[in-house]
Amino acid sequence: MLFPKSKPVRSESYRRWVASLPCIVCGIEGYSQCAHPNHGRGLGQKASDLDCFALCCTRPGHMGHHMEHDLLIDMTREQRRALERLYTARTQEMARQAGRPEFSEAA
Repeated sequence: MLFPKSKPVRSESYRRWVASLPCIVCGIEGYSQCAHPNHGRGLGQKASDLDCFALCCTRPGHMGHHMEHDLLIDMTREQRRALERLYTARTQEMARQAGRPEFSEAA
C-alpha cells in the first residue's frame, strides 16, 4: 500500500528570519544562512523549512559552519544527524519565544 507523500513546508518569511539569527555554532552575527538538515528528505528534496537553523557562510579566511556541516568536516554522519536535531530544536524554541506564527498554538 502506498501512502501519499506530504509536501515539506515552505516559508520564505521563516527562512529569512532564521538567516537573521547568529550562527548556532559560533554565534557570529551578520553572516548566517538558513541551513536545511540533511536528514528526513527525499532525493533532490530539501527538508521542511520549519526544520532549518542558522549556520554562518564562508568568508575570507574562514570556512563557514554551513560548508563544514554539509561536507562532514570533523564529524560523522551520525554526529551530523544528532547536531541537526539539536539545532532544529533550539531554533524552533527561539521561534516559539519570538512568537513566530509557524509555531503558534493556532497554526
